[in-house]
Amino acid sequence: MSYLVLARKYRPQVFSDIIGQEIVTQALQNAITSGKIGQAYLFSGPRGVGKTTAARIFAKALNCKKGPIAEPDNTCQLCQEITEGNSLDVLEIDGASNRGIDAIKALRENVKFAPSYARYKIYIIDEVHQLSNDGFNALLKTLEEPPRHIIFIFATTEPQSIPETILSRCQRFSFKLITAAVIEKHLKTIAAKEKITISDEALNIISQSAQGSMRDAQSTLDQVISFVGAGQEIAGHTVRSILGITSQELLLKCSGAIFMQTATDILTLISEAQEQGLDLYQLAKDLHGHFRNLVMAKISAQPQELITLSQEAINALKDQIEPVPEEALLHYIELLETLERDMKYTDQPKIVLEIGLLRIARPYIAIDELIGRLEALEKGNSGNNTAAKPLVKKSPLLKAEAVPEQKAVVGNTPLRQQWDIVLEEVRKKKPGLAASLGQARVKDLSGTVLTVEFGQQDKFQKQTIERADNIKIIEAIARQVFQIPIKIASITSAGSTIPAELAGEEEIILEEEETVLNGDNLQAPAIDTAPAEGDPVVRRVLDIFGGEIVSNNIKKGE
Repeated sequence: MSYLVLARKYRPQVFSDIIGQEIVTQALQNAITSGKIGQAYLFSGPRGVGKTTAARIFAKALNCKKGPIAEPDNTCQLCQEITEGNSLDVLEIDGASNRGIDAIKALRENVKFAPSYARYKIYIIDEVHQLSNDGFNALLKTLEEPPRHIIFIFATTEPQSIPETILSRCQRFSFKLITAAVIEKHLKTIAAKEKITISDEALNIISQSAQGSMRDAQSTLDQVISFVGAGQEIAGHTVRSILGITSQELLLKCSGAIFMQTATDILTLISEAQEQGLDLYQLAKDLHGHFRNLVMAKISAQPQELITLSQEAINALKDQIEPVPEEALLHYIELLETLERDMKYTDQPKIVLEIGLLRIARPYIAIDELIGRLEALEKGNSGNNTAAKPLVKKSPLLKAEAVPEQKAVVGNTPLRQQWDIVLEEVRKKKPGLAASLGQARVKDLSGTVLTVEFGQQDKFQKQTIERADNIKIIEAIARQVFQIPIKIASITSAGSTIPAELAGEEEIILEEEETVLNGDNLQAPAIDTAPAEGDPVVRRVLDIFGGEIVSNNIKKGE
């Protein structure tokens, strides 16, 4: 006997076998037991959720030798013929290939004849929305006043495409998507019956990828079994490889790189994903879903009810998202939605993904904070007209004054090297905290007090590490690395800083009034010291809104 795919082998044969559609099945059973049988039914819903299966079981329950009965016995000749698809009185018609007026006219002629030996002659028309307008019009009269022995059951994934004149003559039943948890439980039962060894992680991945369709889940399980081979255990990483799904580890790395605004890491991760054979469009989709999970982990007291991941994976999400504002997360999701849409239609997916993620990784400034900065700028200009230190394009004639690197030594090891070890250990324990701590620069070690310095734009990150629970974690790790009872002190840099989005581009900040030159007789180019033109906040606003300065004579109250 030829192999029977799982979707057919485990196709429900009675109402109680249908998974996840209890409301519909109960309503149909009540109609049968009460004798209130309609002339036309419309089963609508997504693919693979049981519409056609329910139609067949309904037909069996109505025509069963013991019926009409709430559950067909599946032993009588009529039930067996309907199950095998060769009943003369239960006809399945594909609406896509019989959509014209001629096919419907033939159907109209056939409904005049009584059933061969069944109780009802039942027409199941699948994908009925594919019928042409002429076909619907030809069906209308028959549907309105059919012979008493005729029942129509229509199945469709697009009920909105069916004319209202048809809908008004049908009893409508809406089939819903099946939850991943229900699908996973059913697949586990199938795996046990088939004597297949498969991990819970693998079942979870298959259930998630099915997106509510039981048939899709069963087909995917079939595919995975064929790939792995008989007697082999099916692991989660194997399923991800077969389906091209991004691993949770890679997604966490990508979101971490976005939060830390490290362009190099983002580009490296994209290249690694491509080398692993991942579909970059799928990566963009998975990132979109990953950030949705991050939002759920951020705002929900019970994220395990909203995120179908292991508790360990949810804890990793919560750790990473802790220092990130909710408003920033929503901003990231909007950008990822746009990126996913752009990826779908491009023939250069890698370029689009790289540019899109680099754009997303630019520092996020909330509108309230931006307004506050502008108000502070206005007050400063109206007060004393002190010019902000300007930004200029780097020139071969100019170089930034070198700042000597801290060379403090503990245990014959440079301070910076020790600090890097602390950062790495914090990242292993709490990735979200490491994202904030990574914005700090180690300044000096005086006795047992280790001072770290944040830029003026890193106010939020500084506040995050100063939290009692976070500082306790950092100091405990630092104590292990430095082998002395370290205390962490955080300060804010006194000088102006380059906005993080300009890092890596060829701009420098002039920290002193005098410019350091490459030669004794060289003159620095003229620099426009207008306060508005040179202020980083104003430059950021101009970049965002595509504006230009027409006047910098800002007066109080204007």
